[in-house]
Amino acid sequence: MQMLHILNGEEMKKAFQLNGRVEGEPVIPFNEAMCAGETCETIFSEEFIKTRALTHGVSESDYRRITVEKLEAVFHEGRNHLKLWFDEDMFCQINLLTLLAWLDLIGYEGEVELCLTTQQFERLASCTLHVAGYHSMYKQVLINRAVPSEVSLPPLKKGMELYLHYKDADNELVRFIKDHPDLSEEKLVVLMIGTFRAYGLGDVQYLQLIRSVRASNQ
Repeated sequence: MQMLHILNGEEMKKAFQLNGRVEGEPVIPFNEAMCAGETCETIFSEEFIKTRALTHGVSESDYRRITVEKLEAVFHEGRNHLKLWFDEDMFCQINLLTLLAWLDLIGYEGEVELCLTTQQFERLASCTLHVAGYHSMYKQVLINRAVPSEVSLPPLKKGMELYLHYKDADNELVRFIKDHPDLSEEKLVVLMIGTFRAYGLGDVQYLQLIRSVRASNQ
């Protein structure tokens, strides 16, 4: 059995390499922040790459290098077992949904195991997944902005609900920013990371949101 570990981002990859958790087995990061910006139906199509590169402010060639090319390891001969490592927060769960949707889209038939982790990358639980149906779910959530009626994974359902709330123009994050007009950007970012852990957003996302909200209030 040929195992491949797919981790949510470079930071998790660095942590795993540091503690030797999956030593001797191939590891690749899924470098995205799918809760930010717009997307389209066909994952990793030319339209998708153009849309996501624009979201991240990088060239299309850089997006391919940073995100798409890493996933080519999935297609290596005999690669029939994927182990996906993702945190329970919204940021990671929307990335997970996108990855599962892509595996569904390409007709991946190998074994897929999900390992849920804490924000410190400690393993919480694991389960085996079937990827069929996740592309439809991805379209419902990220394109049509609706929560599917049946979601078997509780963290994924919670992540979807938080994502749709996050996309609401008057969400709790926006209200929190408006309620703290006198705090500096740096202090507000730190405060929000600690207050809204379930979203899993980082300083880049919060800084963008703070500047956007404050600019619209001027």
